[in-house]
Formats: sequence, C-alpha cells, structure tokens
Amino acid sequence: MSEPTIFTSDELRSYLRNAVSERRYLHSVGVAETTEKVLEHFGCKDYTRRWNGFDAPVFCGLAHDIAREMSDDQILEYCRKNGIYLSSEDIEAPVLAHGVVSAEIAMELAGEFPMSWYKALCVHTTGNAGMDDLALALFIADYIEPTRRFMTDERRAFYLGSASISQCAYRVLCDMIDHWRQTGFHDASSGSVAMKEFLERSAGCRYE
Repeated sequence: MSEPTIFTSDELRSYLRNAVSERRYLHSVGVAETTEKVLEHFGCKDYTRRWNGFDAPVFCGLAHDIAREMSDDQILEYCRKNGIYLSSEDIEAPVLAHGVVSAEIAMELAGEFPMSWYKALCVHTTGNAGMDDLALALFIADYIEPTRRFMTDERRAFYLGSASISQCAYRVLCDMIDHWRQTGFHDASSGSVAMKEFLERSAGCRYE
C-alpha cells in the first residue's frame, strides 16, 4: 500500500471536491453531517469514534461515494486490478460495488483505518446482516440527508421517530427496496435481504 496522502477531514473534503461532481460532493457532505446526527439522536456510543485525527461519521460520510461516479467498466477494472472479489450480483450491476471501491480508495488515501469503518463503507448502499451502529447510521444518512429530493421533512421525522437505530434502519431499508423496485433501479440484493432478515430476527423489527 502506498503512503497516505490525506491526514485531515479538510484535506479529504478538498480531495472530494476535485474528484466528484458538485452534486455528489454536496450529497457526501450531507451524509457526513447526517450520520453524526443519527448517531447522536439514538445515543449510539458503541463504535470506534476516532482514528488518527479523523472522526468516524465525518470520514465515512465524506468517503462513502468516492467511486459512485465511476463507470461500470471502471469499477470492474479497478476490482480486477486490485483483486477485489465481486459476486454475480456485483458483476451484473457494478454500481452495487461502488461501496467497496470507495472504501479501498479511501484506504489508499488515508491509510488503514478501522475495519468497522471499512465495513460501513462497503455496505452503505444495500446493507447486510450484522451491521454495527456506525454502519446503520451511514446507511440511514445516505437515504435521508438534506439534498435527497424525494425525501420530505415529514418522512425524515418518521424515520428518526423510530424507537431505535435498528428500527430506523429497518424502515429505511423497506422503503428503499420499494423505491428501487418502483424506479426500476434493481430488485432487493442479497445483502438487503440478509439485512432485513437479520433485523427482524435479532432486533424484532417490523414495519409500523
């Protein structure tokens, strides 16, 4: 692995501003701020908050979509060159792999940050079973942050009015799956199904 080139959140913001579109940059800043708010709102403390001067929700929010504007071919080529395993779902819809590619690029830039941060970045789009509070907060924030045009204040209040971060993520996941189907983006991935079943089994989540 090459030597880190980014050492502060401000440097990560500067990198991001030059690496992605203005719309994607504003979305990522919104996700960073919202991830922090979600963690505070639900009183989450069981995660690695700081590493090497970086703050977990800010770092993950800023980094989560570094690869989102790469083409399918670019994502596949990056994964091939870097030995990243792709499932058949990822190969069929490479955009689903932008989380893991973003995590890898972020590690190239900043060094080997905590594995829990890495996992949160990898699963922020579709989710998966066994997500910790940081991963759940990033997943939620990606869907409800302020620049999301389809999201109303009333709907955000509904999600944040959940009894727990698990229930909040479950509500988001169910609505996200419906949104994907309605827009024809893709059907529920295996990660989304695993996340839904895990939250129902481990936290007793139901859509209500």
